[in-house]
Amino acid sequence: MLKRFMQVVIGVSLLVVVSACTKAGEPTNGFSASPHTAAMAVTSSSPSPTPIANPKVRAAGKSEFGKLEIRSSVQENVEPLGAPSCYGTAEDYKISGTYKVQFTDTANTVTELALPSLTGFIQPRNETIPLKKLEFPGHDVFVITPNYTDCHGISFYLVDVSKNGAFLLQFLTPEGTFDQYDFLPKTELKVKKGLLEVQHGGAPGNEAVIEQHFKPDFAKHVMEKVS
Repeated sequence: MLKRFMQVVIGVSLLVVVSACTKAGEPTNGFSASPHTAAMAVTSSSPSPTPIANPKVRAAGKSEFGKLEIRSSVQENVEPLGAPSCYGTAEDYKISGTYKVQFTDTANTVTELALPSLTGFIQPRNETIPLKKLEFPGHDVFVITPNYTDCHGISFYLVDVSKNGAFLLQFLTPEGTFDQYDFLPKTELKVKKGLLEVQHGGAPGNEAVIEQHFKPDFAKHVMEKVS
């Protein structure tokens, strides 16, 4: 009788111990989670999308008013010129794209200027082109020359930057108003007595060199030919 009583006591004690151990290892929601799974839930995340690289800066210039850059909105096509011509040597680069002029002022305000007639460059090196800067009182005027040379006249555009922002300048002449003009190879654009000096001429059949002068009217965004 005593032996049977002791067996019952031992059995009840074992049930109590097993029950206590089970409850100690059981979470309140009735489900167990492995430490590895819990850690994965905390540390896993979706990969960040790969950022899109900025288009190559094809030309750039700096001013006290900010920086001017020319970029293509599409991938540029770069290839050798292939044969010597008025525009350069066979080893020069012919670069084409869809270009925009972007001005960032000192407050990081960005202005974009459309220049649809600018579709390409011919340059001796495939690198960022430094833009020539002409200084006028209160204004810096950047010169964009897509082709670095020519047999007769090198075409150029002008962009005025000041505390008021950036604007394309047009050339006002007796023959009409133009977005671009040209100067003779091996000459330079200069500013003298507040006027833009251009060595012009040299067209086929006319080898005369004419020194021309343009007066800026920045309020109207024009360079007016005065002589």
